[in-house]
Amino acid sequence: MKVGQTRMVIQDTILRRLSSFNAADLGPHATALYRELGSVAGAGLPLATIVLAASIVDVVRYEEAGPAGFLDGLAFSYAGNKGNLSWLRGRRNHLLHHDGPSDGLMNEADAADWLASDAERALTTLLEFLDDLQISG
Repeated sequence: MKVGQTRMVIQDTILRRLSSFNAADLGPHATALYRELGSVAGAGLPLATIVLAASIVDVVRYEEAGPAGFLDGLAFSYAGNKGNLSWLRGRRNHLLHHDGPSDGLMNEADAADWLASDAERALTTLLEFLDDLQISG
């Protein structure tokens, strides 16, 4: 790690929940992203964690080789907390598309804590979405 960088630490309970998820019912694209998510979350990379969590939600919704191929649209309309899912998409888009200053990226003193909190929220949002689809292990 370079000087001035702080490693994010995600709560053990969230990491255990993430690692215990059985991705067998996800499609191959979502499964590959999910494996990467476990690695980046465990390595303390909050931005990658947020981006991958949001991307997995999108892939699960549309990848025909996964739940989108065997669940009806009603299952997806009731899955996850809509406010959290909207936040996750917005946070990912704000990080990737740089629409202006973003909390945690402006060299603030509390940036590492803010980003760790955002990463935990991203993981919890994803896991709740998957739980609601009843595809988690």
